[in-house]
Amino acid sequence: MKPSLSRVWADYGGIVNATLCLLHCAAGPLLLAWWSGTQSAALSSHWDTLFLVLSGVLVMGATWQLTARWLRLSLWSCFALFAVTVLLADRWPWLELVQYAASLGLVGMHLLNLRQCRRCAVVPAPAAG
Repeated sequence: MKPSLSRVWADYGGIVNATLCLLHCAAGPLLLAWWSGTQSAALSSHWDTLFLVLSGVLVMGATWQLTARWLRLSLWSCFALFAVTVLLADRWPWLELVQYAASLGLVGMHLLNLRQCRRCAVVPAPAAG
């Protein structure tokens, strides 16, 4: 099975998105303390929503016609955990640590998906006869 270009780009996009989310989550409290305004808190909420929607679209693109069931389940599980932590982090601040783990899980699963796609694309050389 040859991986489609859109699936490969979805994996690369997922890696970039999850990494940017990690940076945003790590730098967010520092920026909020620096700006110390309510406007930046509302802006942060918009970024969280953007990362969440984009992550869902990229996971959907990466798992489109994916044959490795365990990989599909892992990607969607990491996304579900990420979504829950994004939506509930305002109520329970300790969930931000779980959000970091979910983002790292998404990065790892997208990397494994790229590796899996490369392995499936390898076609054995024809026998010389």
